[in-house]
Amino acid sequence: MALPKWNCPKCNHSNNSHATYCLKCGFFKKDIKNYKMYWICPSCHEENSNHVFYCIKCGHRYQDSQSTTLNMNNNGASKWKKFIENVKVIVILELIIMGIACFISIGGEEGSVNGVITTIFLIHLFFGMYYIMLTFSKSGFGEAMKSILIQGGLLIGMLMMIALTNESSDHTVIDSYSLNFLKNNAIEVDYDKLYHIAFERYGSQRNQLVKFSGKVFLLDGSDYILIDMSPEPYKNQVVYVKRKEQDHMVSINDQVEIYGKVLGTASVAKHLDKQLNVPVIESYSLTLR
Repeated sequence: MALPKWNCPKCNHSNNSHATYCLKCGFFKKDIKNYKMYWICPSCHEENSNHVFYCIKCGHRYQDSQSTTLNMNNNGASKWKKFIENVKVIVILELIIMGIACFISIGGEEGSVNGVITTIFLIHLFFGMYYIMLTFSKSGFGEAMKSILIQGGLLIGMLMMIALTNESSDHTVIDSYSLNFLKNNAIEVDYDKLYHIAFERYGSQRNQLVKFSGKVFLLDGSDYILIDMSPEPYKNQVVYVKRKEQDHMVSINDQVEIYGKVLGTASVAKHLDKQLNVPVIESYSLTLR
C-alpha cells in the first residue's frame, strides 16, 4: 500500500508524508499554511501557481529565476523594484532633471553653452553608472561591457564639447559686455578713485565696471599693457591692463580710453624699479584718443 504524499508548493516535488522538509529544495512542510507561492510572468505580469509551467494568460514558459514569493510584506518592495528597473521611466526622469538643471544654468548670471553642457555631463555621469549596473545585474558581464562602451562614448563626446566651448568662453564674456552696456554701467574714475575701488573690491566684491583714460608707457606682450594716468611726469599713477579685446593695436605714448572691469591689485616690480601695487583692470573696450 502506497504511503500518502505531500507536494512541495515551491518546487512541486512529491514527498512522503513523514518528510518534514522537501527532499528536493528543502522547503519546510509546516510553512505551507503561511505562504502562498506564485511565479510572475515577465511578459504580462500575471500571477501563476508554481504548479503550472506556462502562463495562464499569455502562455509564456515558466522560468525558475522569475518565481516570486508574494505576501503582504513585500508588495511595496516589489513595486519599487519594478520602478527602478524600468529603464524608460529612468530615462524620462533623467531628461526632466536635465531640463530643470539647464534652465537654471541658462538663467544664471554666468549662463553659457559650456555651463549647460557641463551640467548635462555631470547628470548623465550619475545616470550612466546606473544604466551600467542595471545592465550587469540583469544581463551579465558581456552586456555590461557593451553598456560601458556606449556610456563611455557619450561621456567622452560631452567632455570634448566642454573643451571646445570653453575655448570660446572668453569671446562669450566679451560679447556680454557690449559697448552700450559698458557706457551705461561703467563709472568714470580718476586714479585715486580707481585705486580705492581696486583695494576695496579685492576679493569677492570685484567686477566694478569703470572708464578711464591714460597714456601707454609699457607693453607686456600683446595682451598686457601699463597705462600711466599721471597728470604730471614721474608721479607713478600706473594701471595694469589685461586686454580682452584686440580692436586697436597700441604703441608707446598712445593716448587711450578704456572701459573695463576691476579685478584687484598686483605688483609691477618687474616693470618698475620699485615695489608698487597698482590697480588691475580687465579691458573690454580700448579706443585711441
